[in-house]
Amino acid sequence: MRILSVFFQTARPVALEFAARSNEIERGSTVNFIKAAFLTCFWIGFLLGHGAAARSLVIGTISDETVKETRTFLPFAEFLAAQLQDEGITAGEVRIARNIGHMAELLSKGEVDVFVDSPLVSLAVRARCGSRMVARRWKKGVAEYHSVVFVRRDSGIRSLEDLKGKVIAFEEAFSSSGYILPRHTLAAEGVQFSALSGPRAARPGAAAGYVFSGDDENTIEWVLRGVVDAGAMSLNGLRKRAGDDFASLEILYKTESIPRHVVSVSPATPAGLSDALLAALASMHLSDEGRRVLHGFEKTTKFDAIPERTREMLDEFEEPVTAIIGGK
Repeated sequence: MRILSVFFQTARPVALEFAARSNEIERGSTVNFIKAAFLTCFWIGFLLGHGAAARSLVIGTISDETVKETRTFLPFAEFLAAQLQDEGITAGEVRIARNIGHMAELLSKGEVDVFVDSPLVSLAVRARCGSRMVARRWKKGVAEYHSVVFVRRDSGIRSLEDLKGKVIAFEEAFSSSGYILPRHTLAAEGVQFSALSGPRAARPGAAAGYVFSGDDENTIEWVLRGVVDAGAMSLNGLRKRAGDDFASLEILYKTESIPRHVVSVSPATPAGLSDALLAALASMHLSDEGRRVLHGFEKTTKFDAIPERTREMLDEFEEPVTAIIGGK
């Protein structure tokens, strides 16, 4: 409606001009008629073209909780849209994808402009559609995290070699901290894995069996009760969820640190818009309104550029990560 209003307000003088020119035509001015018609068509085309360039900024993530995630992301999308008006952005919208393949499709088609998720899931999406990582998100005040593999102190497991014939619990197949990062890192250290149907299944001889617990609380409980021999999750998550039981556990292995979350853009996003987006993200924490929106966005502290060493490490992760979770 706003575009139409602007169009009619601007086109009215042109129409009056056209009418005046037409009066001249009645007096035999054929040349003036042609000029007036051309002028009118030019301005109509210009206005419609300008209006078509104005569009929404669509921010997306992957989740099966569409309503909840939309409520979380929408104020963030609307704030960024307001900062990007010079780039032709007039509104902010949210789009929730079902899975990695769905998000890659939306980014490829330009139906999502900005994708916010964990770095390893973002790598799998990038492998499919060529999206570009542009910023690091400090979620709940934390820029990066690392995962740990932990066991009970009385388990007798002292090294990765001791995991042969044992069972390790991961959270779920698309968890960066609870599966993808620790599994990739352990595999790089020479640990072989064999998927099991459940924690009570027969244990493999030369490999480490693994199962999915469904959530971090189950992983901790299964390790403490001896249902499985080891578990994996972020160190912060383990400390928070284990509580007093943390003293009964021992850290067997710690991975390298990776960003909590990253911001990616569609492969079709122009460089100018990408640069403006990064500038808007990096300055959010500098204003009262920006800090309010950040806090409502899952207690995000700020956004900043991805350090070069971190980029290099993520690039190294892309091939093995996509092999694990089917990014290609």
